[in-house]
Amino acid sequence: MTCVYKLEGCQWEIASDNCVYRNQIHHSERDQTQILQDVASDPTLPRTKAVRCAKCNHGEAVFFQATARGEEGMTLFFVCCNPNCGHRWRD
Repeated sequence: MTCVYKLEGCQWEIASDNCVYRNQIHHSERDQTQILQDVASDPTLPRTKAVRCAKCNHGEAVFFQATARGEEGMTLFFVCCNPNCGHRWRD
């Protein structure tokens, strides 16, 4: 069910939820963190041109923080945005 605000005497409707895309991943602490190649096409993740892929030399990558298996702190992961590459690395 979607809640919509409709102005009286006007054709415009305003949706109460302006979320365009949501990607929720739930896993237990003991599960291994898996980085999927399609992460590069996720519009919710930030991109950077400040790094170069070591595999294909592409100049753009998606990045995010997650806990790596067996580690306590957060790790910065990068995924190459070249659709023919998808190389993954961590900082």
